[in-house]
Amino acid sequence: MLGLIEKELRKRVVITLSSLACEKGYTTWFSIIPQTEIIKRSIQKALRRNGNRTEGVEEYFPFGFWRRIFVGSNFISLWIPALHLVYPSLVNPLEKRSFDRVGTHLHRASQIRNRVAHYDIREAADFEQEKSVLMWLIRAMDKPFGPIGELGRLLH
Repeated sequence: MLGLIEKELRKRVVITLSSLACEKGYTTWFSIIPQTEIIKRSIQKALRRNGNRTEGVEEYFPFGFWRRIFVGSNFISLWIPALHLVYPSLVNPLEKRSFDRVGTHLHRASQIRNRVAHYDIREAADFEQEKSVLMWLIRAMDKPFGPIGELGRLLH
């Protein structure tokens, strides 16, 4: 489930931010993201790992990078004009409450991912609760109709 979420974030965020960046006169999709120190370091590291090429750089960003795009300070600058499109099944996608829910679920997914990646069994939480967090994200990305409509069904 985590891999599916990350794969879809890589694809959808790049598409939506590329469009917004083009509208605003930026040359790369990641240039439009507000440049906190963590974001700057992630971009520099990903570019270095990708031979300083921008094409395909998204493959080198860690899950935490994607999560940090959905923080409160990006509601007006990124969510309203573009990022809400990453989650087409949200009931009221332009509301701050929807943005906050996505951010909270992505933060929790990041914690789950880090725990699993580092084999931290002692910190294991309730499996059903963790599964519901991940399924919420997948369902929010799912479109009832169209080419992406199979996301939720892939896991049943």
